[in-house]
Amino acid sequence: MPNTLAHIGLQAPLTKIGFKTAPLQWIALGCIIPDIPWILQRILLLLPGIIDPLSLRLYAITQASLFFCCVLSLAFALLARKSGFILLVLITNSALHLLLDACQTKWGNGVHLLAPFSWHTTNFSLFWPEHSISYLLTILGAAVLLFSWKRAIQCDLLLQKPTKIKAIAMILALVCYTISPFLFTKAAYNADVHYSKTIHASQEQGEKAIEIDRGNYNKETKTITVYTNNAFPLNNPPAVQTGTLSIRGTFDRKSNITITEYHEHKSHRDYASYAGLFLVLLLWLHSIIRKGNNLPHRTSP
Repeated sequence: MPNTLAHIGLQAPLTKIGFKTAPLQWIALGCIIPDIPWILQRILLLLPGIIDPLSLRLYAITQASLFFCCVLSLAFALLARKSGFILLVLITNSALHLLLDACQTKWGNGVHLLAPFSWHTTNFSLFWPEHSISYLLTILGAAVLLFSWKRAIQCDLLLQKPTKIKAIAMILALVCYTISPFLFTKAAYNADVHYSKTIHASQEQGEKAIEIDRGNYNKETKTITVYTNNAFPLNNPPAVQTGTLSIRGTFDRKSNITITEYHEHKSHRDYASYAGLFLVLLLWLHSIIRKGNNLPHRTSP
């Protein structure tokens, strides 16, 4: 998946074509909404043994769909005066984010755009994360934030304390966003999204095709560790150093994998995403603090 800066680099200019008055802060938030489940997943996985990584992955896949992005967008938009306008900005950028994600090549992964209504994986496979397009979009995203910063913090964020009705609607939207994905994790598993069922039942399957996205390859043990924390031996380990691999292959009856294709990842996507998230948070904080400092002071009688 493209990093946060890459999303901003492409989506901010595109959004301005249709929503000229949209604040950059809200555009950037829309760029991040589909990644929120994956950010939370990464944080929760730092607590080993507490949460089953397979269940967490199925939950995140469901929550990252366009439908649940719309639900979370609604919750955020209810904090704005022009809630309908901000909702359109957030939904547009969530959809653009998912479509851009689908452009990257991801074996054993992809965008489940219409989940939970359809578990079809959308994957256009146009370029790998290490392609020059990813780097160009990352540089563009950093430039957009840098050169638009001064103007952005002067814009009206349209923030407003929600009315009682808006507050209730926001709480209901957040409850739906948080709780509802649990209802669909079994369906996601049965649909074998991210090869979840294949990986979980590898010993029972036998001679089953498998794709793994960004697994951790260990040259010493000749194994690849997947998102469930299972390490599978490779019958024909590739001639690469320990690192991150995407592979295509087949399971045998001993849960070993024979690789038919592999791709070695050498991208620094995570660092660019961390930088992008930090800059977006800083932009929001700067804008809110500036607005507070510019409020008219009450004069003494």
